[in-house]
Amino acid sequence: MATTSSSQASRQDPTFRNYDSASAQRYLKHRPGYPDKLIDLVISHHTSSGGDLNLVLDVGCGPGTATRLLAPHFQHAIGADPGQSMIEAARTVASSTKSGEPITYEVSSAESLSDLSALKKFSTDGSSSVDLVTAATAAHWFDMPRFWGEAAKILKPGGSVIVWCFAGYNIDPNTTPNGNKLREFFKKMEEEILAPYELPGNRIVREMYINLGMPWECIDRLGANDQSLKRLLDEFDEKEFVRLEFNKEGNLAPGESFFTGTMRTDFNQAKALMGTASPVTRWREANREKVESGEVEDVMDTFVRRAKEIMEEVPEGKGRDWIDSGSALVVLVVKKRK
Repeated sequence: MATTSSSQASRQDPTFRNYDSASAQRYLKHRPGYPDKLIDLVISHHTSSGGDLNLVLDVGCGPGTATRLLAPHFQHAIGADPGQSMIEAARTVASSTKSGEPITYEVSSAESLSDLSALKKFSTDGSSSVDLVTAATAAHWFDMPRFWGEAAKILKPGGSVIVWCFAGYNIDPNTTPNGNKLREFFKKMEEEILAPYELPGNRIVREMYINLGMPWECIDRLGANDQSLKRLLDEFDEKEFVRLEFNKEGNLAPGESFFTGTMRTDFNQAKALMGTASPVTRWREANREKVESGEVEDVMDTFVRRAKEIMEEVPEGKGRDWIDSGSALVVLVVKKRK
């Protein structure tokens, strides 16, 4: 069995995988989807490097947010997530693949993909049957050496692993009144209020996956007893690796929009959206009694109150009840050798 370092093991998400049904439904309702522009980018990088469009496996799929957008490009689609409630939520939304069949959802961790029973539907032996493995704002919770090993087992030669994440909630300074000051306030709030409730995975997101752990990097960290895993990781070609970054740290040139699109949300929507972030969830769990007693203000109520105050410092912000926002984005493309 492969060795798992303590730093890798500590990435495991204790929040989303333990959601109850109500929490999973809130996540499904309030988390935004992914723009067609991003999905087209993923498909383009996969097919332009020789990838086929028969079977896609979306790992850490949550309630199927990205899976449903990828599925129409493929004949078959599987969504896998370790959270039972997340999978149940995904199954409540009607969706289908290019062939017209429904998406198959299954409870599974990223570290045991080769055991997916759904793979047997699309391959005689359940191995080397997947064209594309994706992970949408999820890979930072994976034990990456084991994930890469499992991906190598199930991918066809020449198949792709494409992972991406939205790196933070960023204010659009071009269209939001007093936007630069509001950006600084939110950055301070993240660093001083929410950072103590971050896990290593959250920090990897904020750093735009720079320390996520590529297969060739993981090989160097494995021990002498991990030779079989090293051989699997060596099936990925470093020379074909592609890293794409957009709007790093939320930066926009004058007149520029976020690659992911600028999202206009009123304060109730913004509060609900940011409330799905795991550090916010953990802050609320730790401070529930203080909030209920009135000793402290809910962290999202603080954000809304101060955001309104900051915008109303300038004339065009008076009475405004919405924010224009977006996210930095990083996309990583990894190819299995042919």
